[in-house]
Amino acid sequence: MKHQIALSMTLMQLAIGAGGTGTLPDTHLARINALQSAKNKPALTEEDLIVRPVRLFGNQLTSYFTRITDDDLRLLAQQINDAGGPALSAHMTDETPIGTFYAASVTPGGGDVLWLDTWVYFLNDADGQDLARKIDGGIINEASIGYWYERNVCSITGLDYWNSPYYAGREYEIVDPETGTTTTRLCFLWTIGNVEFAEGSLVYRGAYPGTQVGGDIGQPMNGESAVNVLPMPAQTRFQLAASRDMQTELDKKAQAHAASGSKPPSPAAKPAEPPSGQPPEGETVKLTLKLHDGSAATVENEESAQTVLNQQVAAAEKRAVQAERERVATAAGLEPAQLHDDTHLARLSAEAGDGRTYREDLLSRLERVTLTIEGNSEAGQRASERVKKVFKTADIADIRDEVERLEAKRDALVPSGQRSVENAEEGSEEPGKAPVRDLDSV
Repeated sequence: MKHQIALSMTLMQLAIGAGGTGTLPDTHLARINALQSAKNKPALTEEDLIVRPVRLFGNQLTSYFTRITDDDLRLLAQQINDAGGPALSAHMTDETPIGTFYAASVTPGGGDVLWLDTWVYFLNDADGQDLARKIDGGIINEASIGYWYERNVCSITGLDYWNSPYYAGREYEIVDPETGTTTTRLCFLWTIGNVEFAEGSLVYRGAYPGTQVGGDIGQPMNGESAVNVLPMPAQTRFQLAASRDMQTELDKKAQAHAASGSKPPSPAAKPAEPPSGQPPEGETVKLTLKLHDGSAATVENEESAQTVLNQQVAAAEKRAVQAERERVATAAGLEPAQLHDDTHLARLSAEAGDGRTYREDLLSRLERVTLTIEGNSEAGQRASERVKKVFKTADIADIRDEVERLEAKRDALVPSGQRSVENAEEGSEEPGKAPVRDLDSV
């Protein structure tokens, strides 16, 4: 209750003047310095600080039709109290914080409404004083939270949202199988699992209705009789309280639903309570699976799910075989159907044989021209063997280019009249003369 009382204090009672200094609420300086000590930072004084109250979040629907459980809302408050939390401007996570949240509590707001109220402190410097003036002057008025969580759970089925046939923000006629009563239910998302506070931001418009920065937190604003009566959130383009990416994901699911042309079935009615992650005992939940071809299949039990899975695996294997066949045919310059034609395969085999012969001829020319340039010595022979080994796995075009380069170099070094004739017939030498050394054929 101490946090709640402190959070309900009117800002004007803080007596913080234009310079930003004044008397902080009781225990606030100690709380701030406890956070400082945990970070191995020096203690601060009241003159170092400017503080303002913030109504940051709550347990009702956001404008993106998400909702947090009461226990997780309290967990966020505890995390802020234990370690503080960064205050940002407009969720700019690639920039450094402008302040720190501390002294959080969950405040009742009438009925089942709960608020996450907290405080934020800035340094009493030019930037901090500028922020305080904008808050007190009504320029900065709203806040938005960012937090991590694991799962989105459908409020109608109680199961993972991505396996649900319903779409957040839409209303459905749900029939109770026991009573036959039809009720209109809104689909929204519970954000559950390992909830962790990430940051809070000062924004021009928050995704959660009723947030407030500065002023008298909890008092009616704009002539309203009660600030705790929350309006139904409208779909907006503003920053989502829980995740920047949620709206994109919701849009993708809605587009897939429209493209499939399928109409979601009506499941058994369930109370709109925080989910346990499992359907009530004795009830059957139908799941609609989105398939590879864009169609949908509805499964009611393990056997039907296994059948659909086996069909999808078989279809995937068939597609993989066809894709590999097309790849091989393309590489061979054929149509896929020609892979089973012996005539085309025989032609490819002959062309491959000719290619191997041409490659071997190029490697032999490369070896001979290297020996011509390097000389018919032990070092020259090693050089010719080495170059043949290096180019053995090279592309034919690269081998041909190297042969032509070395033959041009040989022609520049050795006049044509002094070069031996390649492939000279044996026994053609004149009697009494030593045979001319054919360096190209060594």
